[in-house]
Amino acid sequence: MKIEPRKQSDRGGYLMMPLVENVPVPSDKTWKKVSCPKCGKECWDRPLPDGFSYDMFDGKLCTMCALKSK
Repeated sequence: MKIEPRKQSDRGGYLMMPLVENVPVPSDKTWKKVSCPKCGKECWDRPLPDGFSYDMFDGKLCTMCALKSK
C-alpha cells in the first residue's frame, strides 16, 4: 500500500478520522468525537482540509476502516 499526500486533482477515497483509542486528546477544538459509520468505533471528525470539497471523496471513515477499504 502506498500512502502519499492527496492532490487536489484526486477523486474518490475516504477522509480518514483518527481513532480515539490512538489519539485520546484532540489536536484542537475543531475536532469532534463521532462514531465511524462502518464499524461504530469512536473517532475524531476534523474539518475538511483547505482547498478540498466533500464531493472529491467517497465519505469519511475511521483510519482502520479506510485502510481496509478498496
